[in-house]
Amino acid sequence: MSYPSDMTDDQWQRLEPVLNPRDKRGPKFTDLRTVVNAMLYIAHTGCQWRFLPSEYGKWTKVGSQFYRWRNKGVWAKALAALHEQVREAAGRDPTPSMVIIDPSLVRGASNGGKTFHDKGGPRGGTNGAKSVVAVDITTLPIAAEVVPASVHDGVAALGLM
Repeated sequence: MSYPSDMTDDQWQRLEPVLNPRDKRGPKFTDLRTVVNAMLYIAHTGCQWRFLPSEYGKWTKVGSQFYRWRNKGVWAKALAALHEQVREAAGRDPTPSMVIIDPSLVRGASNGGKTFHDKGGPRGGTNGAKSVVAVDITTLPIAAEVVPASVHDGVAALGLM
């Protein structure tokens, strides 16, 4: 059974060389595409790992591969590779010459502190988180990071770059 979140053949062709580089040890799974489709299903539906449909295999196997790739920086490499392909297809240089950084604040409360609706936080600071996103001139994402709301925008931007 296929789901709307599953990758097309063209999408897999573009992503497979990044996710399955040829090395001495070989691939860890016989069907990496199914593992990636399972990860996309979770991202698309927001379901918990344990509620992954059985067609994708064991949720522990999918989850451990996701975290292994995250820790090795494979997702960042995949984003960079896809970004270059899209820019080249649009007739642009693969490396962007201009980057736009947009920090946005999401207010919240810490445990035992002021509530979501109260102004400020400890010592007048703001509780919550700040998402910092860098995009190129074509609005393709380059990098993203979540930092505490108290971090200054300039410091957050330097950390992102």
